[in-house]
Amino acid sequence: AGAVAASRLLVWSGERTAARSSSLRQFSSSSSTIKPGGFVAWYEGHLEARPLITKMVTGCFLWGLGDAVAQLVPQVAASEEQKKPLTYDWPRTGRAAFFGFALHAPLSHIHYNFLEWLTHRVGITGIGIPVFKTFMEQFVYWSWFSNSLYHGAMGAMQGMNLSQIYHRIEDVLWETQKAQWVFWIPVQLLNFQFV
Repeated sequence: AGAVAASRLLVWSGERTAARSSSLRQFSSSSSTIKPGGFVAWYEGHLEARPLITKMVTGCFLWGLGDAVAQLVPQVAASEEQKKPLTYDWPRTGRAAFFGFALHAPLSHIHYNFLEWLTHRVGITGIGIPVFKTFMEQFVYWSWFSNSLYHGAMGAMQGMNLSQIYHRIEDVLWETQKAQWVFWIPVQLLNFQFV
């Protein structure tokens, strides 16, 4: 859930920020150096010039980082009587990074563009925008799909067959959804309003 949170937040925030601040960009497509506008301007320039690949690279990094945090923090934060030698599952981080790059980022790109289009198409305005977007994302389609895809892809990359993947999703999806709602509903209400 931590990896999901981190990657979705940055991919979405980057897309929204890029859409709102195109006049502030100081980017040359022939150069990948950081301009006087700093890292944000450099990143936004890449989002404008190559949105999908920029989000894929960002997703790869953030999903890998999120998995590293998810593995290490519980071990470091364990009480003294529960402490064990630190262990790290590098293949797990590789799977998470690959998922962020190849699956989550491209599909999130489509999702957020669709959600923006749908909001305008339906004619939602004002404070209704963050409420509508959060409701659609969390309860109608995106979170169910993306969480199922995550658990299914992780199972497939671990060598599970289709029956095992189905049962994995069936076993964990509801708990994943509930945990996600606790975090993502307030975060997305704020993001959709201010970012």
